[in-house]
Amino acid sequence: MAKTKDADPLERWRHFESKYAERVSPVLSSIDVPALDKDDMIELASLRAKADRWRDRYFKALEGVHD
Repeated sequence: MAKTKDADPLERWRHFESKYAERVSPVLSSIDVPALDKDDMIELASLRAKADRWRDRYFKALEGVHD
C-alpha cells in the first residue's frame, strides 16, 4: 500500500467507511443489539475517526488546500 502521504484520499475514505459500516451494521440493523465490549467501541470510534480524517483530506484536495 502507498504511504499515508501518497495514498489516494478517496480510496482511503471509501476503505474506512466500508470497514466502519461493516462493523456498525449489526448494531444498527438488529432488534437485539449485540453487546459491545470496550475493545469493540474503541475500534468503532477509531474507524469513524479514520474515515472522517480521510474524508476531510479528500475535500481539502479538491479545494487545493493542504495540511
